[in-house]
Amino acid sequence: MLISMTGFGRAECQDGDYSYKAEIRSVNNRFIEITTRLPKAFLDIELPLKKLIKSHCARGSINVTITLANSNGNSGEWEVKPNLPLAIQYVEALREIQTSLGLEGQVHIDSLVGLRDIFKIEPVAIDPAKESLLLNMAESALASLQKMREEEGQHLQNDLSERIDSIEKHAGQIAKRQPIVIQEYKARLKEKIKLLNDGFEIDEARLAQEAAILADRCDITEEITRFSSHLNQFRKLFESKEPIGRKLEFITQEINREVNTMGSKSSDTQVANLVIEIKSTLEKIREQLANIE
Repeated sequence: MLISMTGFGRAECQDGDYSYKAEIRSVNNRFIEITTRLPKAFLDIELPLKKLIKSHCARGSINVTITLANSNGNSGEWEVKPNLPLAIQYVEALREIQTSLGLEGQVHIDSLVGLRDIFKIEPVAIDPAKESLLLNMAESALASLQKMREEEGQHLQNDLSERIDSIEKHAGQIAKRQPIVIQEYKARLKEKIKLLNDGFEIDEARLAQEAAILADRCDITEEITRFSSHLNQFRKLFESKEPIGRKLEFITQEINREVNTMGSKSSDTQVANLVIEIKSTLEKIREQLANIE
């Protein structure tokens, strides 16, 4: 079964005062590339999270975002704390200034609020045991992502199957056309010889020899055989449980190679049109394969 590299998965969970949400997005990439956006308190799970994703995905550009929020609806990732040691020094300094200059009044909170670094903004301290909770949630989001990738992959497989059937049909028409091309060539050659010889008798043996030379030069039996083998390999890979995107890309190149050879061996207009149809279909297949894992 084919698996697409495009998908989206989401999972959420609640634990105490905090709610957690994981979102995983993936698009096509020749290799696997994983980027993460995690709360500061959970940066330590980045490596096990990437390992988890690689155990399920072989290719794709994958973006993982995990967020948390507290019961007040805030982001939950940061908390504001007073910088008490610094505040004490500020108060002592203000009182020293007051005493030295003989100033009246008291040191109020208003005098401190605007001072630099009087508050500290730190990542929320969360129990490291919650790491397993986040990884489990990420695995649920990953399962949702994989389901979507498999569903999209099935649609791509159906489309590719139809295109391969179309290519096989055109190739069959080319194979059937070959004997006709030889006979038509023989008839045209005979007519030209009559015109050139002004009605004199034609050497049938020499005519048959020329037709045989053309038949040998235009013979595409080997190409048709290899072509058919490649199509069968293409279809058989649909049954594989391994990532097959690159293998299908290689087989598509080989199919295109055989088509080019068939086109170069024939000067027949109908064959040329069939070759164009096949190459057009192959180009569409290449576009689809760019999204197959």
